[in-house]
Amino acid sequence: MTGDYLWDRTGWPDPEIVRLERVLGTLRYQPGPSASWGSVTAPASAARKTPPLSFLGTLVATAAAVVALVVVSWHQSTVPVPSLAVTRLEGTPTIARQPMAERSQLLTGRRLDTDASSRAIVDITNVGRIEVKPDTTLGLLSTKPGDHRLQLSRGTLQAVIWAPPGQVSVKTPSSTAVDLGCIYSMSVDDAGVGIVRVALGWVGFEWRGRESFIPAGAACVTRPGLGPGTPYNEDTSDAFRTALTMLDLRTATASARSGALDLVLREARPEDAFTLWHLLTRVDLDRRDRVYDRLASFVPPPAGVTRDGVRAGKREMLDQWWNALDLGTAAWWRIWMQQWRDNPAR
Repeated sequence: MTGDYLWDRTGWPDPEIVRLERVLGTLRYQPGPSASWGSVTAPASAARKTPPLSFLGTLVATAAAVVALVVVSWHQSTVPVPSLAVTRLEGTPTIARQPMAERSQLLTGRRLDTDASSRAIVDITNVGRIEVKPDTTLGLLSTKPGDHRLQLSRGTLQAVIWAPPGQVSVKTPSSTAVDLGCIYSMSVDDAGVGIVRVALGWVGFEWRGRESFIPAGAACVTRPGLGPGTPYNEDTSDAFRTALTMLDLRTATASARSGALDLVLREARPEDAFTLWHLLTRVDLDRRDRVYDRLASFVPPPAGVTRDGVRAGKREMLDQWWNALDLGTAAWWRIWMQQWRDNPAR
């Protein structure tokens, strides 16, 4: 069998086989400096002696340990390592810093890198596929049925997900994106600032309890140390987006932030209702009533949703109002968040 490290030491070394070789190597026979089979003669009295029990015990224990190690290593080598299929599209992508073949596997804990002239496709069986654009680093954190977690350190990817919501998440330096049945692209620059653009369905962004829901036709910026910003329609004006950035960063004076909110409320259209929904919990408390009234002029609050409850940031009321926007149900997001809490390991 050529190309198999176990049989003829060709191909990429298997970490478990290498570890086994090192352990067994310490037990190989090592003759003394002048000893040879022809020159060593045991005294007659020595032939009649029985080896000490302590020596026999050590020998048996060593043999048992070697057998156990062989069994464990064999078992590990026969158990499939969680992975995702990767297909080379262009150039020479690398996996674990080694040039990949036409088709390969991205194992858990490893990363896929593309340079300026290479691209690849990562397939998630029965779930979707992710195109990895040039100059991108994408790692696989974990993968199991219904829960596939990746990490975008830099670069750009485009995801097409056709499975039920919440099965694919992508961690970035400043937040985690969760697909909720969609087509979207995501980019991360060298400073860790990311942006997601949604073409179909919607995406959820989360960082330390800060949440953003991005519907089709919208985009959202995420920044290290701040998490996801306020999402906006891609066709909004530059002034509208600049005002949202000022409100998100909170580095401007109170007067400047007040002017930014004035501009957003004035330019907001019915299709910008989701942007106003996010601002309900992101502007200063004494300005939330203004956002409430403007959003209510587009989408009246559902029964049971009160001004006081929204002002206090009650999640159940906010979720009800989000559902009334008819952009997707927040229930999917809450299901995923519970799964995240139950399985926090990355």
